[in-house]
Amino acid sequence: METIKVMLVEDDPIWREHLTNYLSREEDLIMVGSAANREDAIHLARLSDANIVLMDLVLTGEGYDGIEAALDIQEIREVKVIMLTGVDEEEAIKHTFAAGAINYVTKTHYEDIPCAIRAAYHNMEYIHPDSAGVIRREFRRLWRDQQGKLLTPSEKEILKRIHLGKKQVMIQTELHTAESTVKKHVNSILKKLGVRSSRDAARKAKRLGMLD
Repeated sequence: METIKVMLVEDDPIWREHLTNYLSREEDLIMVGSAANREDAIHLARLSDANIVLMDLVLTGEGYDGIEAALDIQEIREVKVIMLTGVDEEEAIKHTFAAGAINYVTKTHYEDIPCAIRAAYHNMEYIHPDSAGVIRREFRRLWRDQQGKLLTPSEKEILKRIHLGKKQVMIQTELHTAESTVKKHVNSILKKLGVRSSRDAARKAKRLGMLD
């Protein structure tokens, strides 16, 4: 059986003991050491040959310093980091993955840690449910932002009015612009959104969140 070497960084002595005992019961997991703070974690990382680091997100109560510790360790050598924390906040999850962590598991779901460790070790793209929803929402937000940049501010103003059912003459009056200018913008919109009519364009833009 292939064994996976795990290093734990956790400031709470009760959790540190509990997790060490819990993971040691898994036949394929070997605990190669634990640390309580950033400095000890860096020192241990230099000495150990851990494949996976379980890193507490908050080590001192001063921000997400576990992320900084993880970055320090990854500068020493290549290792996969799973963030372990009692903090279930969207910003924490975003910061965690932006810093290169493989996964994010809250302590209330500590029983899922062995599965997360094995998935990380075997390069499986497994995201724990604790963070999967946040990742999906963030991906959708980024995609919507990207789509929104397709249209110019003038094109958006025209589409908003088309979505409200306003005719071209009314749009020209409200925007103080010529008929030819409105038509030029509408043609550009149809091309960018890949639709045939201005109403279809307005409906599509609304569904994509481009008019919000």
